[in-house]
Amino acid sequence: MANAVSGVAVSEECVRAFQELRAGRAHRFVVYKMDDAVHRVVVDKVGGRDAGFDDLAAALPADDCRYAVYDLDFTVGDATAKGADGEAPRSKIFFISWSPTSAEVKSKMVYASSNEGFKKELDGTQIDVQATDPGELTLDILKDHAT
Repeated sequence: MANAVSGVAVSEECVRAFQELRAGRAHRFVVYKMDDAVHRVVVDKVGGRDAGFDDLAAALPADDCRYAVYDLDFTVGDATAKGADGEAPRSKIFFISWSPTSAEVKSKMVYASSNEGFKKELDGTQIDVQATDPGELTLDILKDHAT
């Protein structure tokens, strides 16, 4: 279905890859991009469960926009947690809007106008992060948002 604001549709593979990440925990991250005709969002790259944050960062181009979802596993101190360390495992799914300052203005506009509509297609993201340079998108920043 096309986004009413930008006219950009979302391919079924986008929703399927997200559901595999969210429900099946088959992926660590999924990166999405506009197709060459800028008519729909498609899957660009997928990182397996063994992929790390650095793999996601490397998958984001320095000169073009992308959307991404990232499944962050972390632990929190919990008095009811089993085990001697008192840590309880947690997971949060981030929706990331990547819009580097060096991207073309048209690309930034299309991604910005399609952002909310695309995010609605990915039911289950928990935390939104917008970044324009690598310093705004680090593992420490994600962990700060998660806890």
